[in-house]
Amino acid sequence: MFFPLDDTTRRKAKTPHELAMVNLIVFNLLIGVALLAGSMAEPDSVLGRYKWLAVSIPLALSLAVIGVTWILSRRPGKGASWFAATHWRLAASRYRLILIAYLVCAAILSIALVGKQDETEIAAQLRTLPPAMQEMERHKIESQDMASAIWARIGVVPLLLAVMVTIMLESGALYQAGRGELPDALVARCPPPDGLVGSETEPPAA
Repeated sequence: MFFPLDDTTRRKAKTPHELAMVNLIVFNLLIGVALLAGSMAEPDSVLGRYKWLAVSIPLALSLAVIGVTWILSRRPGKGASWFAATHWRLAASRYRLILIAYLVCAAILSIALVGKQDETEIAAQLRTLPPAMQEMERHKIESQDMASAIWARIGVVPLLLAVMVTIMLESGALYQAGRGELPDALVARCPPPDGLVGSETEPPAA
């Protein structure tokens, strides 16, 4: 549904979707890249040692953006227009898919961590074994590391799929905000104030 709005209101309505695009394209893609690079890095390399830090920083920034968007969608602030506030609600609702993807990804990654021993403990155990047994245990550890890397790569898939879908949804919402448009279902849940009448065709900008 379209609403007759001025350019300033339309620009303000674009803000949550522009913020979402930055979050998706920068922070969430960085999470995916860090997971993939960490799964391919050697355990004793810098990336191998700090891969979880490389994942946690963009994840924390993404969650911060999601939190800010959710707060502003519930508390639009004094003087905020109904149209812009409703677009904040729309952007916040789209993050549900990303949050679900985080949970799925975390569940898959937890499988890779189950049964994995500490490197110091492994080294101590190897020193107590005969040379032949040490070689066998090293092969076993390498197999476990390979399995962990495979699970990490599988865990990236739902995240990247959710990011791509949400990017498409937010691109459409950004276009709608610029045209003074809102989905009909959202208008039904959050009706406009008295005096603001929507139409099925795009009106000229006020």
